[in-house]
Formats: sequence, C-alpha cells, structure tokens
Amino acid sequence: MSDNINDTKKKVAGGIFWSFGERITAQLITTLVTIILARILDPSRYGIISIVTVLISLCNVFVTSGFGSALVQKKEADDTDFNTAFLLSFLFSWVLYGVLFLLAPSFAEFYGMDELNPVLRVMALRLPIASVNTIQQANISRRMEFKRFFFATLFGTIISGIVGIFMALNGFGVWALVCQYLTNVSVDTIILWFIGGWMPKLEFSLARAKKIYSFGWKVLVSELTYNLDAEIRSLVVGKKFGASDLAFYDQGRKYPSLLVTNINSSISKVMLPAYSKYQDDLPQLKKMLRKSIHISVYVLSPILLGFASISREFVAILLGDKWLPAVPYLQLFCILYLTRPLQTACHQTLLAIGRSDLVLYIMIILQTISISSLLAAAFLFSNMFLTAVGLLLAELVGLFCFAVVARREIDYRISEQIIDIGSSLGIACIMVMVIFLVDLLPLPLWPLLALKIIAGCLVYFLLSVFTKNASFCYIKKIIYDLKLKKGK
Repeated sequence: MSDNINDTKKKVAGGIFWSFGERITAQLITTLVTIILARILDPSRYGIISIVTVLISLCNVFVTSGFGSALVQKKEADDTDFNTAFLLSFLFSWVLYGVLFLLAPSFAEFYGMDELNPVLRVMALRLPIASVNTIQQANISRRMEFKRFFFATLFGTIISGIVGIFMALNGFGVWALVCQYLTNVSVDTIILWFIGGWMPKLEFSLARAKKIYSFGWKVLVSELTYNLDAEIRSLVVGKKFGASDLAFYDQGRKYPSLLVTNINSSISKVMLPAYSKYQDDLPQLKKMLRKSIHISVYVLSPILLGFASISREFVAILLGDKWLPAVPYLQLFCILYLTRPLQTACHQTLLAIGRSDLVLYIMIILQTISISSLLAAAFLFSNMFLTAVGLLLAELVGLFCFAVVARREIDYRISEQIIDIGSSLGIACIMVMVIFLVDLLPLPLWPLLALKIIAGCLVYFLLSVFTKNASFCYIKKIIYDLKLKKGK
C-alpha cells in the first residue's frame, strides 16, 4: 500500500510540473501570436470571432463536461466504458453542430453580420473534434501521464499560430483566425490520438451509459451554470453601465484570472485522477486534499496579494493612466480568487468520491447569489463596483458550502482548513505590509514597481525559510529530486 501511495505522490508531483508547464507555455505562445495577429487584422474581425466563440463555448460544455470527468472518477473503467462515452459524446456533438448549422443564418441576421453565418458553420466543427479530444484526455488523465498533454498542446499551439499568421499576412482576414482556432484543437487531438494508447471501437453498453450519464449530467449542469453566469454578467454590465465600465471591469478581472487559471487549473487537473484512486480510502484522500490546498495557497496567496499591492503601478505602466479606473476591480478580484484553492480542491474531492450531486447543489446556490447580487447592484443600486462585490459575496458563500460539505463527507474539520490556509496566507499578509511600506518611498513608477516586487519576493522567501513552511519544503524537495534525476 505504501508503495502505491509513494508512486501516486511521484505522479502527482510530476503531473503538476508538466501540467503547469503546459499552461504557461501555451499561454506565452498564444499571447505572442495574438499580439502579432492583432497588429495585422482589423478589430472588426475579432468581433465576429468573439461572438462565434461564445456560442460554441456554451455548446462545448455539453460535449466536454461530464463524460470525461465520469471516466476519470470511475474506480474501474475499461474499454467498454471508454467506447460508450466516446460514442455518446461524438454523436451528441454532431447533434449540436447541426443545431448551430441551422441557426447560423438567424444569428447572422440578429447581429447584422453576414460573414458570421459561414464562420459559425465552419468553426462549429470544433465540437465533434473536441468530443474525441475529451475522451483521449480522460484516458491519459486516469494514467496520470500529463507529460503527453504538454507536447500535444505545445505542437498544437505552435502550428496553429504559424497557420494563423501565414493566412493573416496573405489577406485571408477573419478566416486566419478561424483556421488558427480549428488547427489548434485538431493538432492537439491528432497527437493525443497517436500517443494516448487508446483507440475507440464500435462498442456500446446501455448499462454503462446510464452510469456515466448519472454522474456526468450533474457535472455538465454545474459547468453550464458557471459559463452562463459569466456571459450574463458581461451582457448586463455592458447594457447597464456601457462599454467603458465593462472594459474596466474586464481588465480588472482578466489578469488575476489569468494567474489563477494557469496555476490552480494545473493543480486541479492532476488532483481529480489522484483523488479518484483513493475514493474508498477517506483518510488517505483527506491527507492528499490537505496537501494540495496547502501547496495551492502557498503558491497563489503571495502572487495574488502581491499583485493587488502593485496594481496601480502595473496598470499605469502596462496599460496607461486611462486604465487606472480598473485598479479597484483588479484588487478586488485578487482577493476573490484567494477562495479558489479550497473551493477547487474540495470540488475535485467531491467528484472523486462520486458526489457530483453535491457539487451541483453548491454551484446552483453560488450562481443564484451571483446573479441576484448582479441584478441588485445594476438595477436597484446602479453601482458598477457593487457588481464585483456581489460576485465576491457569492464566492465566499460557495467557499463556506464546500468547507461544510468537506467536513461532513471526509471529516475535514473547519479548524484543519483554517490551519492549512492560514499558515501560508499569514506570511503572505506580512509580505504585503512590507510592500506597503516600500510604497511610501518617493520614487518614480518603474523603480518603485521593481523595488516592491523584489522586496515582496525576498520577504516571502525568508519567511518561508524561517517558519519552515511545509509547502516550501515540499516544493524544494521536488526541485531537488528533479535535478537529481536529470543529473543521473
């Protein structure tokens, strides 16, 4: 048993390393390609793609959410399970594609963009491609071979970027973005098809389908409510307060979200298959849960609180003084995303033990409060900033719900949760106080920003060493083992 646990720990450490590497590499390449394309193409081309992407993303939830998670969570999943899930996902993706294909002219007429019709019909081909991709990903995730994702994503991002830039330079306009979009998911899927170690067969079991659906539909609805909330929020803010306020709101959310998505998703992507291996061993599952929360908080708390502390200099230097109204939103979202480590870890744990129903209930509560507070802030108080405060309130309620359910389901006591969060959050708060002292110095923006970053990093590192923070020691050991392995 101890050998299995040690083997899982090694796979978790390696998985986090490769998953984080995958996200960061993809983000850097995508950002570079986006900047190049933005300099070549007219902004109106991006407007068409933005509308189409929203429509496809909502449909994509039905294809990618549920089936993959059900396969990863299932304690014993064989080829029959995978083949059944593949056929369900693949056939359903073509149904959704048919719906979008038929409705494309109506969407084009509604938005007054004739070009939207063919673009939507072509880009919607992502749905059947993604249905294949999600089952391949589930198969690799179960084996915790996350290194394969790194190479598939790397090649997909690079090749699609080259295709997009080449077509943009040769005057293909919006179709450069369309081909970049489809090339990315296609190359990723093709590579996983050949290196994934699993090939689909024409095999279907109604009994297995019912079990997969029983778990998967709750995950699907949870994801759908989350995505709908984001879209409704943008529509309401843009309609009530105008494009400028929406822009400040989006810019304030964009950068903290980028940090959290790349770090927290890398950890959570690895933890679901790891948790699922011990779904019948609750003490070991709880131990792994605590470890992942401790590491997530240790990594995210200094980044988010530190980012909030340098937000004024960051916005003024990177975006310009005209974007300074976005600073309060940026600071609030940094605090909001501090809830994610505990939320995400408990979320994945509940999925691992098969309680997708509890996740669904919590997501419904969270989104109900989120939308209600949004409507109250917009139409009752007419206060733009309160829309963001309401979202923070919803996240805190969601955090409380996950904490209570974790206490009930796996005996993860509230006092233990406070300890796991507080040990790293405490030294991050001390780091912030030092940064505020640096802020008192009468320095120009660039030197002040550099000094605040250096002081924050130095203080957090020294406090981690002095307090012998468990996560710091764990990360140091992982780096040492990787160097030792590379040396051999």
